Amino acid sequence: MKRALSAFVVAFGLLLGMSLPVSAGLETPVRIDCSDGDSIDLSVDADTLTALTSSVAAINASDTDLTCSLVQLSAPTLVVRGSTANAASGGYVIGAGTVDAGCPPDFSTSFIGSFSVKIYTKSGTLRGSANLSVGAGQCVAAGKLYSKPTCLGIVPVAIGTAQAWANSVVTSTSGFFAPQAGKTIGWAFEDNGPNGGTVIKDRWRVVEHQGSCPAAGDPSPTDMYDVRTGDVSVRP
Repeated sequence: MKRALSAFVVAFGLLLGMSLPVSAGLETPVRIDCSDGDSIDLSVDADTLTALTSSVAAINASDTDLTCSLVQLSAPTLVVRGSTANAASGGYVIGAGTVDAGCPPDFSTSFIGSFSVKIYTKSGTLRGSANLSVGAGQCVAAGKLYSKPTCLGIVPVAIGTAQAWANSVVTSTSGFFAPQAGKTIGWAFEDNGPNGGTVIKDRWRVVEHQGSCPAAGDPSPTDMYDVRTGDVSVRP
């Protein structure tokens, strides 16, 4: 009876192992090094590598005082992943772009602002930065805003797309952004594919926000603005 029971346990264990969602594919180890001294290590598939390359290029094209380089650490290797490993990754938002914002007081005309974002989880700790910039010669004063993230939430929407919400505390400002010094601001991002979106553009929103953690959907996805130029990569 003991032998039969042992065989049953072994068979059950094999069946259970076979039922777990597992995927295997070639992934490339990469590192993103940034001018603020931050460094991110990732293992990514070919599509994600293409998206990250575009997003890092967008950061380097922005005027938010952040530059990054993407370094391939080795040749692609076969990686087997289960659903638990994917969920434990913590996720990230990386990218930059330009957006239209309304000129006060009636918002009938617009000015161009820039953002860069690099928010991710490393060793269980949320790290990164989220910056804003407005250039000179527009309807509002030129200025810069620098902030550090306090919370990040990511929601997959469909294959190849994802939305993210983050809060950050403003650490330094100048010009147009001076009233936001020391405040908490909320960010919303929607990744609709590499190169800033294919059929639908990547989208973005930033607002003053209370508290240390965002709620998924606040700011509302319906309130997001199209990213004019640039690219944002969101991965859960």
